[in-house]
This record gives sequence, structure tokens and C-alpha cells, in this order.
Amino acid sequence: MFCLVYRSIASPIFGQVQMQEMLEKAREFNDRNGISGCLLYYDGEFIQYLEGNQVKVLKLFDKIRHDRRHSDISVLSHSQIQSREFDKWNMAFENFLGENDQLQFLKLLVSSYIKNPKKMIGPNPTSILFWKTAKRLLNSNPSQRYI
Repeated sequence: MFCLVYRSIASPIFGQVQMQEMLEKAREFNDRNGISGCLLYYDGEFIQYLEGNQVKVLKLFDKIRHDRRHSDISVLSHSQIQSREFDKWNMAFENFLGENDQLQFLKLLVSSYIKNPKKMIGPNPTSILFWKTAKRLLNSNPSQRYI
């Protein structure tokens, strides 16, 4: 099992409708290819965790790198893992719109990393602890938009 984390900047014309369309297609693709993960969107930037078969994850990432909806794509981390972190979700998603008490800590971590990754306090998206925290907080959200 393999995981990869990347960060990118969303195209300025990428709105809510395009986001929903992208998520639907990504979830279908991931389901067919045994890929799971989590996509976080904050202040025009994406941070995504992908997990699954290494060849399939790397092929997907290559496809993402050539997607015009992203720019300044950079790999934050990648590694072999023992088991999936997001086994129940082919693509968990959070865009931090609105106020949600359960997700304020995760929003703080993401915003801190995006604004100044070198001075971030706490787990950052390059660590599995960050993604375990994200999963726990997303699970606690009553809206359950993450399937």
C-alpha cells in the first residue's frame, strides 16, 4: 500500500459547481481503481492525500499534474503504508465553508500550513498524524459529506 500527499493552487475560475463535478468524477474513478483519500480545499489551495496501489496512485497523480484546474503542484510526502487511513471513503472532502465547531482545529491546521508551512505548529500534511486527525474530525462532522 502506498500514499502520496500533494499541494496545489486551484485555478481562479474553479468554483463550487466545478468542485462538485470534479468530486463526482474523482469518486467514481477512485472507486473503480481502489484508491481512497482525502481532499482539503482552503483559500484557493488543495491539499490531498491519496492511498492505494502504488502504480495506480502514481498514474492518478500524473493525471492530476496535467490537469489545468491546478497549478504549482508539489509533492509534500509519499511512502509505503501498512493499511489505509481512509478505507471507508474513496474521497473524503472538506472545503471549510461555514462554521463547524468539530472542524475548527482541522481548519486551523490547514490554514496555518498554507499560510506559512515552515512555522506551522502541530502535525502538518506531510505526517500520518495529520491525516489521522483529519479523519477523526471529519468523522465527527454531523453532515457526513465525506462518503
